[in-house]
Amino acid sequence: MRRIALALTLGLVAAPAGGHPHVFVDTGFELVFDDAGRLAAIRTAWVYDEFFSLLVIEDGGHDADFDGQISSAELEGLRGFDMDWPDGFEGDVEIVQGDDRVSLGPPEAVTTDWQMGRLISTHLRRFETPLDPAAGEIVIRPYDPTYYTDYSVVTETRMTGRQDCTAETWEPDLGAAEQELRAALAEVAPGVNLEEEGYPEVGGLFAEEVRVTCGG
Repeated sequence: MRRIALALTLGLVAAPAGGHPHVFVDTGFELVFDDAGRLAAIRTAWVYDEFFSLLVIEDGGHDADFDGQISSAELEGLRGFDMDWPDGFEGDVEIVQGDDRVSLGPPEAVTTDWQMGRLISTHLRRFETPLDPAAGEIVIRPYDPTYYTDYSVVTETRMTGRQDCTAETWEPDLGAAEQELRAALAEVAPGVNLEEEGYPEVGGLFAEEVRVTCGG
């Protein structure tokens, strides 16, 4: 199992030793359309589980007065705690239109909050090229490739700039995903340290999908 220091970077660099997630995140999206009706940006919310939130608070010494609450001053020290992304990190989201995976810019307009014992983070990312919904369905898949972090879409996707779009959340076939996970682990040679060698990238098997269509 990873050390706490690695867990506090959301497992973005190393891989877990086990086949199940260790961090649980409720997520939701706001889709921002430009004046031409193209999808120009996506705002993502991450609500971390209570245990992981506590680890972040304790490891960073953010509850300085030990009252179990996070003041506005203490919260300021947490701002952007999950935004130190290593090179190559895709933000744990895949966006596809047709056969094309879409590129996003870096996170901006970052916010951090604390509610009911859980850390809440939001950030905005702009599309390098805005997407025309008329070109086909847009699919958003939040997931950690190593499956260290589990993402669940828990809120309705918001639309800003268009009123004729719908977003449906589709669940993965968990039975089939578990079978493929076991098969991937069975191929790992005995004695291999997955933390050092890299965990099989099976997170996509467990990913929910938000399918977006506009017009018609």
